[in-house]
Amino acid sequence: MLGGYRVLGRIARGSTADILLAEARLDSDATPAALVLGLVSAGRRVVLKRLYAHLAADEDFVRMFVDEVQLMSRFKHPHILEVHDLDEDGESFFAVLELVDGPSLSAALRLRARAGDVRGLGFNTDVAVAVGVAVASALEAVHGLSDATSGAPLGLVHRDVNPHNILVGRDGAVKLADFGVARSVVGRSSGLLVTRETTGGTRKGKASYLSPEQILGRHPMHPDDPIDHRSDLYALGATLWCLLTGRPPFVADSDVALFDTVLTSPTPRLSDVGITDPVLESMLTALLHKDARARVASATEVIVVLTDWLQARNVDATSTIANTIVAMGLPSLLD
Repeated sequence: MLGGYRVLGRIARGSTADILLAEARLDSDATPAALVLGLVSAGRRVVLKRLYAHLAADEDFVRMFVDEVQLMSRFKHPHILEVHDLDEDGESFFAVLELVDGPSLSAALRLRARAGDVRGLGFNTDVAVAVGVAVASALEAVHGLSDATSGAPLGLVHRDVNPHNILVGRDGAVKLADFGVARSVVGRSSGLLVTRETTGGTRKGKASYLSPEQILGRHPMHPDDPIDHRSDLYALGATLWCLLTGRPPFVADSDVALFDTVLTSPTPRLSDVGITDPVLESMLTALLHKDARARVASATEVIVVLTDWLQARNVDATSTIANTIVAMGLPSLLD
């Protein structure tokens, strides 16, 4: 038992927290607050993200953990992982998160690679675009978040959009997760992310999906521009490229070599890897542009273009994703 939840097993070990499968219990000594408030029902399976005990002794780690959970709790969006509660068990703190019955995109890509699917390691185009629309929708909400009191935009940047932080379910769900390195362009005065470094120059996120400005800590062509939502749009482009091809747009043997390649090499084109689609080619070229001012201006624009692409092909996004995940043969976390 963990704070009123019966732990059923470990899903994964993160860098700072255990990811556990659990269910809320009425017959425990401490009934979960989320159950009392009706946020979860008795017996419902959830995910517990529990900060490692040795990190719970570090006040800054605890504040960063709480900061992330409080930020995620601001969102009630179909494509952002939902937070039900924040609790503690006497040794550490844990977040109670909704359960997505399926893998991360990175795990799904690894499974496809082992299975030796046709056309490399990526998903088919319909699935990749359907996921891209969902992630763009999540980013639209992230970038549009405003201060709860003043209504002023916060200029929130996720900073870690990549296949590791996107979950896909057997029901077709797509959820953006892990806001651990998010920051507000507005800064600490926003009241959000109060313990996290909010200035440029601190490289955060998974290396293969970092924009040129995240790598340098400034825009290479416009150093006075803030590192803002356009960096997330670059990461969205890199993620979509990976879904289509099975690998990020730039690869190298080390982070140093990778960063040099991102900054100096021409932006790849889908046609170079045998995918002929003018709409997707144009969208990815714009998303992956090294100059942020030349990128797609907003996640909303991505949604419009990719949704039109799906509708022109009569693709049902939810069922297309669900069928793909079910076909992988993974055991259900609900059983």
